[in-house]
Amino acid sequence: MTQNHADDPRTYPGFGGKVGLTRQESQPWWPPVKRARPGSPNIVVIYMDDMGYSDLGCYGSEIETPHIDAIARRGLRYNHYTTHPICSAARAALLTGRNAHAVGTGWLSTNNPGFPGYFGDLPFDAATLPEALRDAGYATVGVGKWHNSNNSTVPNATWPTGRGFERFYGFLEGETSFFHPARLMLNNMVLPIDSYPADYYSTDDWTEQAMRFIKEIRNDQPQRPFFLYLAHNAMHSPLQAKPQDIAKYRGRYDEGWDVIRRRRLAKQKALGLVPPQTMLAPDDPSIPAWSDVPAEQRAMFARHMETYAGMLDCVDQNTGHLVALIESLGEIDNTVFVFSADNGATAAAGPAGNVHSNRRFSSLPPLPIAADLDNAHLLGTGQVTPLYPSGWAQVSNTPFPAYKTQTGGGGRRVPCIVSWPAKLAAQGQIVPQFAHVTDLMPTLLDMAGVAAPAHSHGQPAQPIQGVSQWPVLTQATTTPARSEQYYECWSNRGYYRDGWIAVSVQKLGQTIDFDNWTLHRQATDFAEGVDLRALYPDKLQELVAAFDREAWANMVYPLDNRSRVQKFQEIPPHLQPPKHNSRRFFPGAQTVNRSQIVPLIADRGYTISVNLEHRAKDEGVLFAIGDVTGGLVLYVEHGLLHLYYNGFGEHQRLTPMPMPPGRHTVGFGYRVLGSRKGQGMLQLDGQSAGAWQDLNPSLMGGFHEGLDIGIDRRGPVCWDLFQRRGNFRYTGALVDLVIDSSEHAPGSLGTNG
Repeated sequence: MTQNHADDPRTYPGFGGKVGLTRQESQPWWPPVKRARPGSPNIVVIYMDDMGYSDLGCYGSEIETPHIDAIARRGLRYNHYTTHPICSAARAALLTGRNAHAVGTGWLSTNNPGFPGYFGDLPFDAATLPEALRDAGYATVGVGKWHNSNNSTVPNATWPTGRGFERFYGFLEGETSFFHPARLMLNNMVLPIDSYPADYYSTDDWTEQAMRFIKEIRNDQPQRPFFLYLAHNAMHSPLQAKPQDIAKYRGRYDEGWDVIRRRRLAKQKALGLVPPQTMLAPDDPSIPAWSDVPAEQRAMFARHMETYAGMLDCVDQNTGHLVALIESLGEIDNTVFVFSADNGATAAAGPAGNVHSNRRFSSLPPLPIAADLDNAHLLGTGQVTPLYPSGWAQVSNTPFPAYKTQTGGGGRRVPCIVSWPAKLAAQGQIVPQFAHVTDLMPTLLDMAGVAAPAHSHGQPAQPIQGVSQWPVLTQATTTPARSEQYYECWSNRGYYRDGWIAVSVQKLGQTIDFDNWTLHRQATDFAEGVDLRALYPDKLQELVAAFDREAWANMVYPLDNRSRVQKFQEIPPHLQPPKHNSRRFFPGAQTVNRSQIVPLIADRGYTISVNLEHRAKDEGVLFAIGDVTGGLVLYVEHGLLHLYYNGFGEHQRLTPMPMPPGRHTVGFGYRVLGSRKGQGMLQLDGQSAGAWQDLNPSLMGGFHEGLDIGIDRRGPVCWDLFQRRGNFRYTGALVDLVIDSSEHAPGSLGTNG
């Protein structure tokens, strides 16, 4: 039988060839392959976290950073590069080339107060740097810290692989343990990690994974250029470093912060990084002179800075490994390196620092200095979550005043090194022109020969607000690429124009002072230490008016000066749990994200019940919430049921009780008494098992881990138990776990800020 068919070949939508009945009658077609233009450079952005202007050797530090300094010798150093002074905002600006508020990231991405400049997720009409480079044929790799998505617990299009990265390895939130990271991601998958090797350290891991990705790209596509965004969580708290790196700096900070700060300024002058007449900005009056610090505290304070130096030294070592790999590929000359930081050093821990710094995330005062002295031997280890005294932050930000989240020089001025040996003939020099973090994306696109995207996710792309620094870097012009920029963070404000900077720094939790501006002129006062407001009132008014115009244009308003905990505890209505709530959870799954658990227990009454079948020989963790930062763990050991409570450095236990064999509902009840006080009790089959005992303070946010059932994964709640039994998986049969939540404590911030 003869088959009837059309005489002419057919075409199909989206197919550029023709299809006939046979191969001979057809015309093949293949979609065009996106390829980068020949000779396109690799691009490596190494981004630091909370690192001050003077911390690198090539910016004045005594910390040994020879590999980073070598990049500077092959490239150029900015001495007036600026940033949005907080993590998420700076990263959003780097990745989009737009002001942070304009892309919904005026504060931290994990906070969504319901205003357009602060939603937390990068909008889809703001094309990202990795999206632009990927669409131009680049391989795109992100490793380390993301912190540019809301606290979502399931994969979504705002995660790194939805915003242009073909490969991602790291974590999504603002901080994590360096020895026991919570919730590591590979692309969109939570990695099923129960415990880490004894020698694990996240800075090493980020670099090893970045190098693995580069090798995989070269194995598959030898000629394809790559973009690597290596986003470290060093130097962010918790201050944790490998013992050998801390030991390298033992004793180097015994002279104290006053001496080290002056020494750094002297080195900056010798390097030509600051003008010869530069004076240190006035000392922060809250910081004691080193000679006034009690002798018994100085060793502990010095240990904080030894740890900090060890953390940065480790970053430098890993930078050397990465550079060596690219050299071995024969691609170092045609690789662009950018080394910078998201903001300056932080004063969040105050003049005395903290051994348990995450207490501030739970609205708790620091522990007494005597308690910190008792635990000073733990500094740098994975057992505590320290942050240095603000005297060391002032050193890191030499010669400027102010800190992270503030718009003074210490918050917004950070190092920026750019290297491209094949194209930048002037090497080892200092670039004095003004620049801003939004300029990095257009500069890198120029280097790659890639046009700014006209569309993003099916809609017209927002225009880039940054200005390419390429003419400045090539010395085609001595005129700055930009002349002005606004700054805002946490109601702190600033405006720069043509060498003048107006700054307004607020006090958290107090009424916003709209008139407390200071005025500084860079040409005569590089360190921003002299207030010229009284001499040039018209110039100040000009800059204040310019700030207001830009603030409205970039969705900066409304200013929000509430405390950290008030902002963190503000949960959008659709995510708030009911006042009385019951949630059921199942064993055999990964850790439940902390964003699901904290609202159920945050300064409120609750009962956690585990349904199980227990044999006399069974042991192990029934559930764990949190980690060494804070939390609680219920476990069976040697026939007894134990409850260990970590109140952010205040450690307590309930009286153990015998654990009978059989099918049971084992529980823990907690009742809040107000003023962050509470009591706990063990329960068996719905009945009280013992008396109520004080367990203080009540838990809120601040720990990194969420809920584990039948195991205490990764970061342990109880260090002693971890040392004895590891993650201590339960050997019996678990059915489920139920959290029943009741009322919040009177006046609690846990309700909704």
